[in-house]
Amino acid sequence: MCALLRGINPDTNLEETMANVTRIDWRVETGHQWWSGTDDTVKIEIWRDSTLIKRLNLEPGDTSRLDRSENTNYYWVFQDPDGLGVSVSGTVVPYSVSFPNGVNGHLKVKLVAKGDDAWEKIAIDSTVTTGQLKHVPGTIDSMKWIEDYDSFYFGQDVVLSTDSDEGYTTWTLNY
Repeated sequence: MCALLRGINPDTNLEETMANVTRIDWRVETGHQWWSGTDDTVKIEIWRDSTLIKRLNLEPGDTSRLDRSENTNYYWVFQDPDGLGVSVSGTVVPYSVSFPNGVNGHLKVKLVAKGDDAWEKIAIDSTVTTGQLKHVPGTIDSMKWIEDYDSFYFGQDVVLSTDSDEGYTTWTLNY
């Protein structure tokens, strides 16, 4: 478990639960059957509890389709909707989405089939990147951005399709 989510702050001796999520990666392994790949769109919805944070295509733009026997990495880097960047004492601070109670039990990623061409997903490995701005000891105002990584594995073999005879329309990854 990442130190940021359940760590003890050595300065205050208090448990920290706030997580500032900057990026989510998904390594998707698709099935090996002739029908396991899809040419239809699969959407991703990123949720914090009951609040939708972002909706996007799993496969953005000019990438290969979600073919059978694939083992491919997809990711989302959170971006400021206003396009603004932040710097503190010369340190660039990546845009993040705050999870006040941590990621565990609060982050959900929903995969949504947008067509009836079935897509079989065997497993998803996911990495959530969080970060925190920390003071550099021995300086007046120097700061550094420290990243931490938490890994999750979702091993259920699930078929997604808008055709209920083939599979499920949605599948939710509960972190």
